[in-house]
Order: sequence, then structure tokens, then C-alpha cells
Amino acid sequence: MQSLSANRLSEPLRSGVHFPVLDGLRGVAILLVMLFHQTVFRESTLVDRPITFLLYGGWSGVDLFFVLSGFLITGILYDAKGSEGYFRNFYARRMLRIFPLYYAVVFLCFVVLPQFPHPHRAEWEAVGGDAAWYWLYLSNFIIGEYPVFRHGILDISWSLAIEEQFYLLWPLVVFALARRHLMQVCVGLIVFALVWRVGAVLMDVSVIATYVYTPARVDALAVGALIALWGRGEEGLQPLARWARPVAIGAGAVILALGVVLGGLDPFHPVMQTAGYSVFALFFGAVLVAAVSAAPGSRLARVLDTGVLRTFGKYSYALYLFHLPLRAVIRDAVYGPREFWQIGASTFPGQVVFFVLSTALTLAVAWLSWHLFEKHFLELKRYFVHRPARAPREAQPAEERVPVGVLHKAVG
Repeated sequence: MQSLSANRLSEPLRSGVHFPVLDGLRGVAILLVMLFHQTVFRESTLVDRPITFLLYGGWSGVDLFFVLSGFLITGILYDAKGSEGYFRNFYARRMLRIFPLYYAVVFLCFVVLPQFPHPHRAEWEAVGGDAAWYWLYLSNFIIGEYPVFRHGILDISWSLAIEEQFYLLWPLVVFALARRHLMQVCVGLIVFALVWRVGAVLMDVSVIATYVYTPARVDALAVGALIALWGRGEEGLQPLARWARPVAIGAGAVILALGVVLGGLDPFHPVMQTAGYSVFALFFGAVLVAAVSAAPGSRLARVLDTGVLRTFGKYSYALYLFHLPLRAVIRDAVYGPREFWQIGASTFPGQVVFFVLSTALTLAVAWLSWHLFEKHFLELKRYFVHRPARAPREAQPAEERVPVGVLHKAVG
């Protein structure tokens, strides 16, 4: 198992290594999204207001996913430049991780479900006329074109489409450009996304289109990519690590202030769709740097290394795909807002029960998906091994476990 000690953070990052805390960050991202979509109660007391304020900000978990993807994918690609099978190995490994479960869900929605009567059959059959957009990972554009979320199961695919478009094009960019020019491209994309969103708001483009179109959301991916490239300089992440905490605190304060001034963290508010998305990308970028530079045993490292967060991180892909329809099953057939028990005038206690039921069911299905389906495709990754062109500087026995905050075995 290749590793670098935490006190050598000033060395350049390299591929073939993995930060354990990133599993926990991925768990945070999926929990934010799930809590956002599973919040179905209405605030009725003053006590409910700050709770819903926080829960309705959970949409930003997608931005954390984007930052993580930009960081991990760019690192893998940059270190594999010049190696044999650069494109083949990357695309094959991405397809094995993403395609099987995604296309199983798309097949279920467009081929299987139309054969059976169900309450949403008519409206989902209408979406079937645009099925090609979903099969080709272009669903974000057809959603923005209408603009409306029309399919209770596949609405979530807009962000997966953005990531897949990134996976398709970014390897070509990384292959063609030197590190310095790649960093300039990342900065350019961050600025471009903000300018695009400002223009969209001024031209009265649909708020849903601005939310789901790739040009509007590429800045979070670019922030993660920029961090990965910066960390491959001579000083590693050391320069960024010094600023991570104050930047995270500052960006978090701005987000909180925006929420207070705007009356909530509405992702469709014009201010949020312009400056707000940029601030979230900066915030999650700073959190990412703080996480990977956290010393073993630090509070942040201990939190992100908890079994609960890492479990949710491990199964996050299936959780993401399944949580919307399973939430609907619990809400419509088992325990909906009308049955929520309350304390005083607040139905939040019933909402907590709903969280538990919906999350438990989704986690159980995701666990089954992993063990019965996904992992069998992932085993095929051994035929497409990344062999970084930049050789690691040191190695340790494979059986040695690296503590939190330390780099260890790659997961591609």
C-alpha cells in the first residue's frame, strides 16, 4: 500500500493514493441531498424555522459531489499522462462504476414500468418520448429545455449527466495541456460559470435551466480540479492548507448571511444562482483541503472517519439513485405528513421518524445493490489498472493500515 505520512503534506500529491476522509466527505454529501429531498413537513412554529433553514440547504450536497469529482478525477488523469492505456483505462473504469446501475434504473423506468399500471404511468410515458436524452447522459439539457422536473425517479439524473459530460471531455483537456495551462483553464471555467449564470439571470433564463445546465455548474468541478493540480506542485497542498480554515469559515459566514437576508437557501433565487453557487463551490473546496490536510486524531479527521459517514460514502451512488422513489413509497404508502405525530404544534418529530424510515430503507436497498450487482462489475476494474507515469517515492507493506489524514491505497 503506497502512502505518504501526514507530516509530508508539503510533497506533491500523486495518483495511487487515497484520502480516507474523502469517504466521509462523500457521506456528508449524500446525507445533505437525502435530507433535503426527504424533508416533507411544513414549518409551523418558530422552532421549526431554523431547522427547515438548514435542511433546505441540503441541495448543496450536489456541489460537494462536484468538487470531490473534480479533485479525484483530475488527479487520476494528470498522473496517468504519458502512461500506456491512458484513455482506455480511464473510460473503462468510469463505465464499470457508473453505467451498470444507471442503465439498470433507466431500463426499469422506460422499459419495465410502462408495462404495469401505476399512479404516474401517464406522465412518465410522456417523458418516454425524450428517453434518448436519458440514455445518452444528456438529461440535464432536456430538463432545462422544458423546463421542469417530470420524472420522479430520473429527475435526479441531471447531476449525473453533468459529471458524465465532464468525464467524457476532461481527459482530452488534461492530456493536451501542461499543468500550468490546466490551472488557467480551471480558473477560466470558474469565472465563466459565474458570468454564464449572471447572463442567464439577466436574460430571464429559466431557474431550472440555470440549475441543471453544465455551463452553469462547471465551477464546482473546476474548483476540485484546481485543488488537485495545485497539490501536484512542488509544495503540495501546503500553501492551500494554510488558508483552508479561514476561507471555509468566511465562505460559510457568507452563505449563512445570504440565507438570512434571502429568507432561506433557495437554490432558485437569483442571488443564489449567481454569487451563491460560487460561494458554495469555494466553501466546499476549502473544506476539501482542510479534510485532506487534517492531522490524524484531529476533530475533523475523527468526524470524517466515522463508520456511519464512510458507510454512506461507500454506498452513495446507489443511495443517490434510489432515495427519491423510496422516499415516495414511504410517504405515499407507509407514513406521510398527514400521519406525522407532533409535539405542540410542530410536526418535526414526525419528520424525524420519516427520515429514519426513508433512510433505513434506502440504505438497505443500496447495500443489496452493492453486494448483488455493483461490486461484480467493479471487480472487472482489475483489467484496466491505472499505471501512473510518475512513480511513487516510497512504499509500505500492503497490510499496514494508514490512519486518518494519511494517504493510502488508490480507489479509481
